[in-house]
Amino acid sequence: MTDSDGADPRISFAIPYYDNPGYLVESVASVLAQTVSDWELVVVDDAGPEPADDVVRRLDDPRVRYVRNPTRLGLPGNWNQSLRQCRAPLVTLLHGDDRLLPSYGEEVLAAAAARPDAAAVFTGTTIIDESGAPTRTFVDAAKAVLARRRDLGELSGDAGLAVLLGANLIYCPTLAMRRDSLRLDEGAAPFDARWRFVTDWDFTVRLLLEGGTLVGVDRPLLEYRRHAAQTTAQLSRDTLRFDEELRFLRLMATEARRRGFPNGARAARRRVATRSHLMVNVTSDVAHGRLRTAGAKAGMLLRDLAGRA
Repeated sequence: MTDSDGADPRISFAIPYYDNPGYLVESVASVLAQTVSDWELVVVDDAGPEPADDVVRRLDDPRVRYVRNPTRLGLPGNWNQSLRQCRAPLVTLLHGDDRLLPSYGEEVLAAAAARPDAAAVFTGTTIIDESGAPTRTFVDAAKAVLARRRDLGELSGDAGLAVLLGANLIYCPTLAMRRDSLRLDEGAAPFDARWRFVTDWDFTVRLLLEGGTLVGVDRPLLEYRRHAAQTTAQLSRDTLRFDEELRFLRLMATEARRRGFPNGARAARRRVATRSHLMVNVTSDVAHGRLRTAGAKAGMLLRDLAGRA
């Protein structure tokens, strides 16, 4: 274990929190179990219904802080607020229901030191269910197949943008972001408030559009929890999620073309992963008797294929 010797933290972990203190306890415990100790952790409570100050108070650890927003900021707003609370040069936005593996901090710090030009480091992911057991949804399985077919050691330029606009292969809480690349001291809001579902995808794509580099660690160093209460799971049951993904990809196709990223623009125009996911959802809705929802999704898909947004 690396001791901090009272020095400033080398990595900050920020947990945007709203509810479910049980999962939060697990997330915090995964930070405490890191093989490096020169870190800080801040839990940022977005005025949620289940305050978690007692979770932090019981730890009695000076490296851990709790902040409660006076009013709710919403997901992108609280993510930005969480980043602003961090002091270390490297920042990880850990979701309140996910868990880090013990060597996460050590390995991303090493990767960031080896690539000082990289805007962020990301890692592989293991998917777990409500109880913490390994699981995998169709989306996760598809991402795993796509990831195996692509070199995720480094994403940059037009080639990297084409990979990332082909499918959102990076799980946001694995990202260890260089704080100076976020321009927080300049008042920047890295996560765009107009998005509900593609907030993280938009962030990583814009890093590449602005000339940044993302470096991957090819090992699962985070356990990402899938459960029915997730916003992403809820939005998949209606058309909101897919409407936003399609709008985002149309916008990125235009932006990539304007900035001279032809392969990225092509990937955004094709929208293969999103269209495939939409088709799978139509089939699932029909099988479960959700005919109205299936019809709405099928109409959305047909309009997109025909170029009628």
